[in-house]
Amino acid sequence: MSNMDVRKDFYEFGKNMQIVAICTVLTLVTGVTGLIALIFIFIALGNIKTANLKLNNEYLEEFRSKYVKAFILRICGAIVLMLGVFSLVLYLFFPSYFPSFWITISISVTLILTSLTFGITSLVAEMKAWENLKRFFEENRSMFPGSISHELIEGCDKLKTAALLNALGFLIITAIIGFIYQVIGYFKLAKLNTLILYDVPKTSPIKVNLTEPRAIAITEVVVNFCPNCGTKVSGLGKFCPLCGSDIN
Repeated sequence: MSNMDVRKDFYEFGKNMQIVAICTVLTLVTGVTGLIALIFIFIALGNIKTANLKLNNEYLEEFRSKYVKAFILRICGAIVLMLGVFSLVLYLFFPSYFPSFWITISISVTLILTSLTFGITSLVAEMKAWENLKRFFEENRSMFPGSISHELIEGCDKLKTAALLNALGFLIITAIIGFIYQVIGYFKLAKLNTLILYDVPKTSPIKVNLTEPRAIAITEVVVNFCPNCGTKVSGLGKFCPLCGSDIN
């Protein structure tokens, strides 16, 4: 990457993804860190947006739009699901407030199925988002150090797989594997925070080969007075003009 501003944007993206990774791990202890992780994910998306203002890359733009779309669909799906379940629960406790059992069941089932549709669409959008980010890193390997490029591509693959496994979270084993893949993927994208190490110019010590002949410049000393008689001389000749002594 020759553009230092773009490198800084990706460096900031890596820093924020590291925070996301750490907060995701901490959700095993406290759920509030999940919200913090979500906040920093959107901050990281802002870093991608800033970088793309300079790069104008379609894959980066698709990554952002697909990820935001997946998030919105997931929220809508969760709300619709809660409405479906809530209406069913209310009917069980307060049946007199509802027209009939079958109408209530129909509404609840419709809402639940709609939430599943939102969930599937959200899953597809998130997987496409990570696929687009992967394609960007694949087609722009030269922008990053080789050791980092491999980690970034693998990280996108892990997150794409994690999205699928998390969608199958009703199977406990897939939820566990999906969580592990997600954390690994975040930490691999966090490798971008090492870009700053490649910004420091490296200097190597000057090596002198003592076996090679080298020309040594010798500065001639100009003598202004004759060492024998003390007569002032110009320094252009080799002998004193008065006494004839050698002045070299």
